[in-house]
Amino acid sequence: MQIEIIKGIKSALKKNDELAWRLKLINMQYNRYRAKHDNDRDFIIRQYKLRTGLELDLEHPQTYNEKIQWMKLYYRDPLLHQCVDKYEVRNYVKQKLHGDEYDDILIPCYGLYESIEDVDFDALPEEFIVKLTNGSSFNYVCYKKTEKEIQKIKTRFRKWCRQDYYTYGREWAYKGVPNRIVIEELLKPSNGNPPEDYRFFCFDGKVKAISVDIDSVVNGVKQANYYRNIYDSSWNRIPGRIEYPNKNDIEAVCPRQLDKLVKIAEILSEDFPAVRVDLYYFDEKIYFGELTFYHSSGYQKFSPQEFAVQMGSWINLSKMDSKYC
Repeated sequence: MQIEIIKGIKSALKKNDELAWRLKLINMQYNRYRAKHDNDRDFIIRQYKLRTGLELDLEHPQTYNEKIQWMKLYYRDPLLHQCVDKYEVRNYVKQKLHGDEYDDILIPCYGLYESIEDVDFDALPEEFIVKLTNGSSFNYVCYKKTEKEIQKIKTRFRKWCRQDYYTYGREWAYKGVPNRIVIEELLKPSNGNPPEDYRFFCFDGKVKAISVDIDSVVNGVKQANYYRNIYDSSWNRIPGRIEYPNKNDIEAVCPRQLDKLVKIAEILSEDFPAVRVDLYYFDEKIYFGELTFYHSSGYQKFSPQEFAVQMGSWINLSKMDSKYC
């Protein structure tokens, strides 16, 4: 019942962006307070029960979500800090992907800033996206640069830059990463729809699952209830769900450059035991999105249970270098 209440609140918040970001701030401030009283292990066990309704087994983790919680606590490769930083990861991508075929994979960047006060908005185009370099969902899409929009951006990022995202879910990769601001070009496919986002779940450098969201954005607004289909690396449907129901009467269109997308995801993931590689693909162009080490902080429901265990089996905790654990 508690989980359903949380989902209902999230659905309502999707319709009110202003209220949503203010409540998220309150939640983060609460978790920052809890950080002074709970150690990481106790916090994660408590949050896992609250968010999933399940008891967390850290001694013998089996499912994907259980192993993500384990990785939050014990997998501490310093490379994670670079790869969760939305600006520094660009250097990692450049290092890993060589050759002319990857020249345009990075979204054009207008600048990196220590503070929102450093941004020269007059020098920016009418449309752009502003991102906090440390954290998730601290983004603002500007479709028309007006004085009102600029003030809204400034208000949000003044507050966001003071937050410690690590305290939100105890995701170790974000610990100690500085809050800065990066502004990028707003991707605009020729059909006018949001860019297609493909999420590649990779394990030891191999793509095992690809998730594609369907009907997730309506009139430019992210919805709370939508569909998600899961495919393998050859675009065969996987009979499993990750939080959202499958769209059984519609197959997501297989990208014409699927082989190249898989190759890119596997190159970018080969240094890690488990990571989600997000790529955009539209108008026959591929753009890098981000590297995500803790999918939805390890709280989304996988079903059936066999699928949750199968996804978990692909994370080999015993292979993680002991110097990082």
